[in-house]
Amino acid sequence: MRSIRRFLIITLLAIVTLANFVAAVRGYLGSMDEAERLFNQRMMQQVDLLNYALSGLTEQVQHQHDILLLPERELDQGASLELQWVANDGQLLARSAAMPMTVVAPLKAGFTFVNFDHYRWHLLITPSADNNSWFILAERDDQRYRLAESMILQAVYPMVLAIPIIGAVIWLVLAIGLKPIRRLAEELRQREATDLHPLDQHDMPVELAQLAQSANDLLRRLGASFAREKRFSGDAAHELRTPIAALKIHCDNLLQEQAVPSDTALRLQAGIQRMHYLVEQILVLNRTAPDHLMGQFEPVNLTALVKEMIAEHSAALEAKHHYIEFDGDESWVMGDRLALESLVNNLLGNAIKYTSPGGRIAVNTWLRGRSVVLEVMDNGPGIPEGQHERVFDRFYRVGGDRHYSHTPGCGLGLSIVKQVVDLHDASIHLTPSRFEHGLFVMVTFAAYVPSAQDIKNMRSNPLSHTHRTLGDDTSADE
Repeated sequence: MRSIRRFLIITLLAIVTLANFVAAVRGYLGSMDEAERLFNQRMMQQVDLLNYALSGLTEQVQHQHDILLLPERELDQGASLELQWVANDGQLLARSAAMPMTVVAPLKAGFTFVNFDHYRWHLLITPSADNNSWFILAERDDQRYRLAESMILQAVYPMVLAIPIIGAVIWLVLAIGLKPIRRLAEELRQREATDLHPLDQHDMPVELAQLAQSANDLLRRLGASFAREKRFSGDAAHELRTPIAALKIHCDNLLQEQAVPSDTALRLQAGIQRMHYLVEQILVLNRTAPDHLMGQFEPVNLTALVKEMIAEHSAALEAKHHYIEFDGDESWVMGDRLALESLVNNLLGNAIKYTSPGGRIAVNTWLRGRSVVLEVMDNGPGIPEGQHERVFDRFYRVGGDRHYSHTPGCGLGLSIVKQVVDLHDASIHLTPSRFEHGLFVMVTFAAYVPSAQDIKNMRSNPLSHTHRTLGDDTSADE
């Protein structure tokens, strides 16, 4: 059952139609019986008139040795009565124009049926009041039924025509009755993901109040769960970072104490650095999860944010002698700034990490109608096309721990990127780089038109000065 309204309308209309059909059939059969009784009664009344008009005329008509022919009547509608007047000895005394010259049925009192002149006739055979003759009144069955049906269908047609009207009334009533459900659905649809306050049950129907109460119980449990997750993230960040920081200090002291650092000490330092990176990535992954993100979206200048991230990576870019280019439009999106920083940081960090020294990196932000496109491209080893979807899985790395670039990693960077993309209802596509080799990442967001206040707030909090091109002996104007 995909639609309650459709189910109720179809069910109620089916019930109304069935009830009307049964009532119409019963009414039709009952009305036909009643019409039959009325037609028979009319025939008997005609016999009374014949007794009054023809009483005592039997012998006089017999002596004329001729059959009286009653005039033919043309009736456009209705069932006409035909007559045969027969003496006790079987002599036909009179007949109407539609009746044959011979007696149509044995002279036996009562109602009967007989076929002649290509029709089926309903007969009333009864003796006259003076018992000297018989009256045979005939009425065509098809005319009787047509007249009866014409009267009955006049009463049935309104029942049939009322079904569409009843359907429209049912639809309107259901629309009014289901309006509280639509209001509740709309309220839930317009809520932010972080809005967990209880639903307002004021003036809510009893049936919906039970659903709202269950939803409020669920929201309370979710709120408590998110609070626990948030506390866990904070506790985990503190409890994991502190011992790792202590290990790094002791490892650095150990290396300084050795005139020539031993291979074991160097491997220990690399392991601690990898563990520190892994913990940081896990905490970022947890913090940017849509179900756990408790921040509110705000207007973000994506272009300025990208410039800031490039500036923060300037040391790593210069250390590997990378040539980085940035170009683009002034682009704004509605989103969570910390999550967007994580996205840009991971994309740019991956490009720096996996691009060989002296390589090229290009970052662009383009405004395309109602969309903002963030592009990050490098000339590193790239990712095989068959694994473009797989790399978004957590802890998955191309080539596993023995990555062909020999660059340490934990396989969470692109998982975080995909999580932030989903959080912002954006899309991400991986394609081969436009350089001779490498990876091209394109993220498409919904564009946001900044207000004057947004621009004012941006200017009141200037970002760090960012080089347009960073690399070997490059300057801000290069």
